[in-house]
Amino acid sequence: MTKNEDRTNKLFEELVPASGKAENLAGELVRAMGRIAYRFYNDGDQVGIGYGKETCNPAARFLIHKGNKEVSDLAAAIWGLHSEEAYEKLLDLLAGAVADYVEGHPELRALPTIDMWDLRDKYEDVDDWEDEEDEWEEDWEEDGEDW
Repeated sequence: MTKNEDRTNKLFEELVPASGKAENLAGELVRAMGRIAYRFYNDGDQVGIGYGKETCNPAARFLIHKGNKEVSDLAAAIWGLHSEEAYEKLLDLLAGAVADYVEGHPELRALPTIDMWDLRDKYEDVDDWEDEEDEWEEDWEEDGEDW
């Protein structure tokens, strides 16, 4: 576990309830960061890619819209990034940026917030893996190959 992951985990324990949205903006920022990290490290989901569109996009969108410039820029940078190595490095930087923002701005603990899931886009946040498989199958068949 990196130093940044440790920092966000401690903030998570302090600010995020066992279920549902956090009571304040600080907690929901940490919750969104935790969601993205959890899905990557436990299931391999990445923002903007395959099933990660369903599991991570709303959390990343929340960070983009509700974080400071650094948080927003880093959350945007991981969107659709296929390299797992690069994604993991940026994810650690994002965790540090979220922790810095929350720790450096105690007023965020007093600000009300929306649920990160309220930023779900029902058209964009859908796993398109089956569509990609169909396209690969069509390409394969066009080349005269058979499964």
